[in-house]
Amino acid sequence: MSLPLLRTFPCEHCYICDSEGIWLYQGLTDYLFDVPGQWQLKICTNPTCQLVWLDPMPVQEDLIKAYHNYYTRSRDKLSSSGFIYRLDRALHRRINWLLAVLTDMRTQQTTYRASLFLQDRTPGKLLDVGCGNGRWLARMRDLGWQVEGIDFDSEAAQQARTQYGLIVHVGELSTVGYPDNHFDAIILQHVIEHLPHPVSVLAECRRILKPNGRLVVITPNIQSWGHQHFGHHWRGLEPPRHLYLFSRQTLSRVAQQGGFNQIETFTTAVGAESILANSQKLKNLSQQQAPMKFKLLSSAWLLQYYELWLLRRHPELGEEVVLLAQSD
Repeated sequence: MSLPLLRTFPCEHCYICDSEGIWLYQGLTDYLFDVPGQWQLKICTNPTCQLVWLDPMPVQEDLIKAYHNYYTRSRDKLSSSGFIYRLDRALHRRINWLLAVLTDMRTQQTTYRASLFLQDRTPGKLLDVGCGNGRWLARMRDLGWQVEGIDFDSEAAQQARTQYGLIVHVGELSTVGYPDNHFDAIILQHVIEHLPHPVSVLAECRRILKPNGRLVVITPNIQSWGHQHFGHHWRGLEPPRHLYLFSRQTLSRVAQQGGFNQIETFTTAVGAESILANSQKLKNLSQQQAPMKFKLLSSAWLLQYYELWLLRRHPELGEEVVLLAQSD
């Protein structure tokens, strides 16, 4: 079934600092979920900023159309199955364990990532903004948190309710009407890049977060080694769903503009294997080459550990940038 075109509007200036942008990429297409059209990305010319964004930008009312085939509802073109894939994953688990034991490069961040960087917090009330099908929210519930979610995709929200028995609202965060100082932790995991107004969403998070509560934001890192290596095939670009692409610096700035003043940022390569493998598959799709093979995932493991090694010298190069912030 053909998907409708998204209406757009010009977006010439940086969302953070209002500087002009120059073209980073032009003529991008959605190889993942077949949203029609060609897309352009700009980068801010302010050297202290360098936010990346879509120009033109989809109008807010049409954004839902970009998620018709999204992975929170169904498998995307990069998903794989079959004996080779299962064998690959089994070997992956064993090699990851061995390398982690031998090198200690991955163990700590893997543990932190699995608890969404809340490993040092006593479980309390947790809100997952953009919870999708609820898989991560259910995992946090299993860790003892009192969980609740919100997503603008009604089908994904219904899946979370049906499959996991979760409380999930549909709509925007500002429309739910949570009281002040309500949550001990708020998570935005691969969500902020989808938001047309990230500062206002973070400001609402600050309002409903308890004093000393923790905000956790995880998003693709535009300054990652994977982006440098794969360029316009990098999985983290994902036009037209990713409206903004952040670095440690720009993510800190939107949090500051949202009212947070106790902020820590860092990058991680824990999820690099998936992002790098999918970037290679996107490159293959664009060049009409064969889909994923055993060799592809195997090479992605090596690239992940190369990136983990790079992080020791260049801490800004991880595939994901993580922000931890709290209100006064």
